Amino acid sequence: MTQILLLLCWLNLSSTHDFHTSIANGKLNPKSGDLEITLKVFTDDLELAIKNNTNIDLNLLSTTPHSEADLLIENYILRRFQIKKPGENLQLNYIGNEIEVDITFIYLNINKMTVENELSIRNTVFFDTFDDQSNIVNIKIQDKMYSVFLNAANPEKTFEL
Repeated sequence: MTQILLLLCWLNLSSTHDFHTSIANGKLNPKSGDLEITLKVFTDDLELAIKNNTNIDLNLLSTTPHSEADLLIENYILRRFQIKKPGENLQLNYIGNEIEVDITFIYLNINKMTVENELSIRNTVFFDTFDDQSNIVNIKIQDKMYSVFLNAANPEKTFEL
């Protein structure tokens, strides 16, 4: 847990980076029943990954980003980030994104998620771009936090609720 906290601090302070990590934080909203997720990535990593896949420069930090930047981000993320229950891929919805300095916050949700006994998380964001990419996913459900560390060798984790 200390390593995750240190990594979070480093992500907040770093303007350039030699490591490749994303952090996703999710919380089940008790009122709406929606699982609300924020994926935090380095903006330059996101731009590079999409350029490598589409040959399109997003120019996210410019005053005139690419006109289809939002759609390109949505397509890239939804192909690489999945949450499943036994026998069912859950419908992940792209809400949008915000950029703060060199970090992009990507907002996702699952409408009316019912909690069962098992959940699988798959996050392969940037695995196609960086050999050393790792992805941390934290999900809070009914006052209990579940955390997974994913990399190319282990892109998916199932845990008991």
